[in-house]
Amino acid sequence: MISAIFGGMPILLLAASFYWAFRRRPSRRPAGALSVSAFLGCFAVAFSAYEPAIRALEDSITPDFSRLVSNSATLSAAASVASVLLFLNHDANEARRRLRWRLRLLALAVATMAVAFAVTPRTLMWSAAELHGQLDEAPVSLHVYSAAYIAFLGYAVYDCLAQTWARSRTATRKSQRIGLRTTAVGCVFALLYTAYKTVNAVGALFGWDVIPGGPHCTSLVTPVHCALSVTAPAVGVLLITAGLTLPAALWPLTQFLRRRWERQSIADLNPLWQDFTAALPEIILDDDAVIDNEIDFLLHRRVVEINDGILTLRPYRSLTVQQAATREVERRNLAGTADGDAVVEAAVLAAALRAMHSGDEPEFTLAPQAPGTAARAGNLRAETIWLRSVARAYAASDIVRTASREAPMLETAQG
Repeated sequence: MISAIFGGMPILLLAASFYWAFRRRPSRRPAGALSVSAFLGCFAVAFSAYEPAIRALEDSITPDFSRLVSNSATLSAAASVASVLLFLNHDANEARRRLRWRLRLLALAVATMAVAFAVTPRTLMWSAAELHGQLDEAPVSLHVYSAAYIAFLGYAVYDCLAQTWARSRTATRKSQRIGLRTTAVGCVFALLYTAYKTVNAVGALFGWDVIPGGPHCTSLVTPVHCALSVTAPAVGVLLITAGLTLPAALWPLTQFLRRRWERQSIADLNPLWQDFTAALPEIILDDDAVIDNEIDFLLHRRVVEINDGILTLRPYRSLTVQQAATREVERRNLAGTADGDAVVEAAVLAAALRAMHSGDEPEFTLAPQAPGTAARAGNLRAETIWLRSVARAYAASDIVRTASREAPMLETAQG
C-alpha cells in the first residue's frame, strides 16, 4: 500500500508541475506560476525517495544518497510554497525582494547538508547505524546535517503557516479562502513532522530512544514513528498541494458553469424580452458597444431592458389581474413561494402589455410591485434569477394565460 501511494504521488505531482509550467495561456504567465510548478516538482522528487526502486537506484550511487536528495527537495519545496504565498501577498517586485533572502537561507541549508553528508564515512551513515543499532553514536557531521535540515524546514513551515493564515483572512474569493485554510492545515501536519525530527535529533544527542520503531513501516501508522515520519509529511503535502492548486484548477470549471448559467438565463429570458422589445422598441439599449462573445454583457443588457419595460408598463399594472392570479396561486398551494410570486407578476405584465398594445386607458388603481423588488435592486444575479422565473411563467403558465385574459372582462362586468 505504501509503495503504491508513494509510487503514484510523484507522477501526479510531476504532471501538475508540468501543467503549471507549460500550459498555454491567453496572456502572459502570471507571477508565481513558476513557484507553483517548482513546489510541485520538488515534492515529487522528495516523495520519490519513498518508492523502493527509486531509493535503491539513488542509494546505489552512495549509501543514503536518497535521503540527501529527498531532504534537499523537501526544503526546496518548502521554499517554493513560501514563494507562492509571497506572490499572493505582495506585488511581484516586493515578492522577489523577500524571496531572495529565503533562497539564500535555502542555499546555505542545502550546502551545509551536502558538505556534512560528504564528509561522513560510509560506515557511519544512517543505514549502517540502523543496521547495527548505533543511532546514538552518530558522528557530529550527521548532527550538523540534521540541525541544518530541521532549522530551515521549521522556519519555512512557520513562514508558510503565518503567510497562509494572514492571506486567508483577506481573500475575497470563497474558493481561495478554503484553499488557503486547507494549506494552513497542511502546514500544521508539516510542523508535526518537524517536531518529530527535532525530538529525534535531540534524543540522539543524549542516546534516548524517544519515539521507538523499526527500520521499516508496516502501515501508514505502524510502528508509531511512521505516523510522524511518513504519514504526517504525506498528508501535509497533499493538503498544501490541494490548497494552493485546487482554487486555480477549479477556475476554468467555475468559468464554464458561470457561462452556461448566463447562456441559459438569456434563453429563459428570451420570450419575455422579445415581446417587450417588440411592443416597446425604445427600451433597447444602444448596441454600439455590444461584443458578441461577452455573454455576461449581453445578459446584463437583457435584464436592464426588461426592467425598463416593466417601468414603462407600470401605468397598466392591473390590480384585478393581480388578485385573480393570486387567488389561483393560492388554490394551487403556491402562495408565498418564489414560483407563485413569479406567476402573479408574469400575469400582471402580460395583461399590462396587452392593455398598452390595445390602447386601453391606464389603470386607476395600480397593482403593487412584486415582492422583493427593493431587496434585489443592484444585485444582478438575484434580479436575473427572479426575471428567469417570471419569464418561464410568462411563457408556460396557464395561470398567466387565464388571469391576463379574463381579468379585463371581470373589470367590465364589475363596472
